Amino acid sequence: MHRRGASLIAAASALCLTLCAACGQAPAPPTAGVAPTPPPGLEFVPPDPGSYRLPTIQAAVDGAVIDADGTERHLFDYLGDRYVLLSFIYLNCKEAKGCPLANANLAMIRQDLEADPALASQVRLISLSFDPERDTPEAMLRHWGADYLESPWDKRRWSLVTTASRADLQPILDGFGQYIVREVDEQGRETGNLSHVLKVFLIDREREVRNVYSTSFLHPAIAMNDLRTLVMEEAERG
Repeated sequence: MHRRGASLIAAASALCLTLCAACGQAPAPPTAGVAPTPPPGLEFVPPDPGSYRLPTIQAAVDGAVIDADGTERHLFDYLGDRYVLLSFIYLNCKEAKGCPLANANLAMIRQDLEADPALASQVRLISLSFDPERDTPEAMLRHWGADYLESPWDKRRWSLVTTASRADLQPILDGFGQYIVREVDEQGRETGNLSHVLKVFLIDREREVRNVYSTSFLHPAIAMNDLRTLVMEEAERG
């Protein structure tokens, strides 16, 4: 998984030069008497976990997907009983503030989770391709690395999945409100470029969406605090 993450960040190379180099780790606790400073890449100090509530935005939706190992499953199989960060991507995305930004932030969140095993055991990261014709399981495995298969699918902290067809994909996109536009040339032929708004969805154990991060709001410190807030909320309910 570590080699896979390294190759993914390398593929995203120039995506967020300052942000991604600096904000992979959670900010250190403030020193007594010293005002906290924003983590690199943010202009504000995120509120402490548990000091706020995350309202339910919508229900997550299920759908037929395919793992990079070629096995057909359902999206909810991956959610299981974990908190989930779900991003929609495509491997050929070249927009620095698009899919590469999502990939790099998930890689940094995974690194932060490594430092908190108790939280990590309750979290899964999922990247779902919306380019099923090109992002086949074979293509994903080439991009992700063969070591992806070293961990059982239900133990992987970060899973990359696709769909068998646009027909399988569309209900998932519609259900989450992740809209894409397939660009065409002057002859009406698809160019392969997909216009979309970057979205990463935070899903709780009840399969409810509790936050949606986009370009200006996607940051490891915010996502980690939100995950801890959901854990604390559940503990309060007993």
